[in-house]
Amino acid sequence: MKNEINAEMILNYIKENNLTKTSFCKLCKIGLDTFERIMSNIRNYRIIALFKIARVMKIGVYQMFC
Repeated sequence: MKNEINAEMILNYIKENNLTKTSFCKLCKIGLDTFERIMSNIRNYRIIALFKIARVMKIGVYQMFC
């Protein structure tokens, strides 16, 4: 298993729910800069951000990894 976030899964969720990146970030209560770091697989963010995204998407954190 790779330790990379499946960015496509998150982007599909955003598209299917007619959200903008900004509105998705507001739902997750994370900053847009944190979102961009996660999507770029830059490991400079707090792990809690992944839990916030998973909560909004109603999935387990482990499901966000490739």
